[in-house]
Amino acid sequence: MNNHIFGPVEIVMGEKESRTPFSTSLLIRGKEDSTLIDCGGGPSVYTYLLQQTIRQIYVTHYHPDHIGGLSLFTQSQIITNPYDYWRLANPAEMAERSPFELSKSVSRHRSTGRNGKPQLIYPYNQEIDMSGTKVIMIHAPGHCEGFCCPYFPDQGIVLVGDFDLTSFGPWYFSPDSSIDLFIQSARSMLEVDAEVYITSHQKGMVSKAEYRERIEPYLDVIERREEKIRQLVRNGCPPAELIWQDVFFYRKHLDQQPAFLWMELMGLSKHLKRMIKHGEPFEDYFDQFVTVHQLREEFIDCFREPTFAGSALPVSQK
Repeated sequence: MNNHIFGPVEIVMGEKESRTPFSTSLLIRGKEDSTLIDCGGGPSVYTYLLQQTIRQIYVTHYHPDHIGGLSLFTQSQIITNPYDYWRLANPAEMAERSPFELSKSVSRHRSTGRNGKPQLIYPYNQEIDMSGTKVIMIHAPGHCEGFCCPYFPDQGIVLVGDFDLTSFGPWYFSPDSSIDLFIQSARSMLEVDAEVYITSHQKGMVSKAEYRERIEPYLDVIERREEKIRQLVRNGCPPAELIWQDVFFYRKHLDQQPAFLWMELMGLSKHLKRMIKHGEPFEDYFDQFVTVHQLREEFIDCFREPTFAGSALPVSQK
């Protein structure tokens, strides 16, 4: 494996250059054991990681491409954020509420960790000792509400995760996604005192200068998507036909993957609501869109209160 190493921190790329459904992980080596951040690299990566003594696994967020191998690490303690504890602790109920095809994910994660669910909830924006290395889990909502970016102040490294700078553009197709927060959080990463920026998918590792250069073109994809939707609505595209206009995915992909069709619906819904919020008179169109596609409000916007706020404690003490 051709991984980059910065002191105690090893960047472990996922299979297929960490293209979804795989993602990059960080392995933090200590004197006696190691800590892992995210676990979605694919079978060959899991084989490598299982050879390490991994005491704890921190999860940046609950999406399947970041937790795909958790069930293999039966002796590791799983630690999640205050928003995602419920989601990881209740995979079957989460699958029932989700429009995505998560049946395989549910079967994989039913026995996650030592007792079937996370044991700890980490705090945001506080120093955490991970196998002797200082890490700060910076809360950066938008991709999803619990999403965070692990920052290593002593090494000058930040895992910007799904602010991944890909040509496809930003991903905000979960019920707990927010376009405006995504933009805000992605830009806020420039305020971090780091020189190495690590993405969870494809690009891998970039300098701060490259992140600064590429983040605005990456975010501009959002405005191009929105302008296309705006023109389609103004030009009389029927709500039933809006999903076939190649705003996010090409029609051939929608026909091949039901999950892509849902993401198209989710993205269109998020943008229509955002345009209404910003003053566009699209309320009637949005109501028709929701009706014709039989969408439920909780699948478009569904946010939760955090399980706790403050210092981390075992879940049993909450």
